[in-house]
Amino acid sequence: MTGVNVYFIITIVIRTLLFLPCLLLSAHAFGAQAPAGPSYLLLSHDPAFLEEAAKYSATVYAKGRIRLVKLTVPADQLPPELGRKLREISPSEVYSSPAAPPADKTADPAVLALTARVDARRLMGYAETITMTGKRSAGQLDLSASSGNRAAMDYIAAAFKDLGYEVERQCYKERKKDSECNILARRRAGKAGAKTIAVVGHMDSVGHENAGADDNASGAAGLLEMARVLAAYKSDHDLLFIAANGEENGIAGTYACAKKLKASGEMSRVAWAINMDMIAWNRDGVLDIETNKEFSAHAEWVAGLAAIYTKLKPNITIPAWGSDHVPFLDAGVPTYLSIESWADHNPCYHQACDKMASLSWDYAADIVRLNLAVIAGKSGLTPLKN
Repeated sequence: MTGVNVYFIITIVIRTLLFLPCLLLSAHAFGAQAPAGPSYLLLSHDPAFLEEAAKYSATVYAKGRIRLVKLTVPADQLPPELGRKLREISPSEVYSSPAAPPADKTADPAVLALTARVDARRLMGYAETITMTGKRSAGQLDLSASSGNRAAMDYIAAAFKDLGYEVERQCYKERKKDSECNILARRRAGKAGAKTIAVVGHMDSVGHENAGADDNASGAAGLLEMARVLAAYKSDHDLLFIAANGEENGIAGTYACAKKLKASGEMSRVAWAINMDMIAWNRDGVLDIETNKEFSAHAEWVAGLAAIYTKLKPNITIPAWGSDHVPFLDAGVPTYLSIESWADHNPCYHQACDKMASLSWDYAADIVRLNLAVIAGKSGLTPLKN
């Protein structure tokens, strides 16, 4: 089921044309009314952080997940914690626009058969179980050896094992009562020189009781549903699923995982990576596909698959920040984040009201279908005999 980017050249031209309005908007945003000095990308949209940042800066560009500010005080007067969540950036690096439609919308019957296996109700069930583990912040590992975070780790590890995957509990930090660990699940291609496709989604939350359904029980559930569907196929790529921990604490788990992958030499074999974070809040069908500028053509190809195999309306946003795709991008791996439209994102983001009832599992299932179609386009998949 290997896909061919038949519209590759066309999309590069379209991308160039689409990029112009964003540059013009950026130029307008950084006009005479803006404070002097460099612009900074905010690396968090946590409500408390935004309130604090507003005391020291003025917003000069805001679209979707991208918010740029200029400082209203000297940089050396910033609180250190605030300064660590700002990244100096040029307006020319910024892009956010609906993706161009693909030149050819012909669907591959084999990919349709793959994506038809996605079960929205099963996806919801995975997410509900993860949500109801209690308080899932990594900080809970300092308080108890039976925390919600530990319960989520155990549940996800057992689910991967039941699906037939090789499971590793990759621990990277000792807490006061328990270890902070990622859960890795592998399905090896069984051939020499096989490349790897990695799929990541974090399982921790900010720590409200039985909450964090969207952020990010939904993405962790997406991992399990993708793994369940792909368990019925043989792939010519190794498959690596990463239920990451500590994302809400500076992407700690995925940075630790990337460090270990580099040390073992495995990172050099990772050909592609996919991240799912907050995939279940929906009112308009828009999906943000976020990456860095050097992989914009890859994002457009992904967006083309969304137009063919889902009802999603893809929007491409650049640059990447603040989630588990960043360590892979830092390593030079073509990677994208699939996330609900940030122009109309979950109003309960990082709040105790982030519960199951408000979420759309048909929308989340479409995001899972898209990411399966991407794997089918990058890997030869052969259905296993029942």
